[in-house]
Amino acid sequence: MTVIDHRETLAASLEELRAVYRARIDQLAAERDEARRQAHRAKEEAYVARANLASLTARVQELLAAAARHLPDLAVEGPDDVPALEGRAGEERRSLPAGPKALPAPKADAARSDGSR
Repeated sequence: MTVIDHRETLAASLEELRAVYRARIDQLAAERDEARRQAHRAKEEAYVARANLASLTARVQELLAAAARHLPDLAVEGPDDVPALEGRAGEERRSLPAGPKALPAPKADAARSDGSR
């Protein structure tokens, strides 16, 4: 084997190594880009989920307030550690009632005006 043949073999091996290296770099870049896209989608989905949660929380509070107007014994209470929702920092923080409230028993005798039991 001559020196020229040896150099050509080394050059061919080097080119092959460069091609493999470039292919691996391209594969890693594609995986990185896909991971970035997935992270971006996850952030968008989390944003939508937070907005949905805020909407549902507001609706539950509206329903509880309406129920409290019709059932005066139903007090809307909640823990002080309820996290503030994004976009609702200025509004009053409320949560679900701490536990079920007992309603007063209906007066059976006064409810029946016809005297039947």
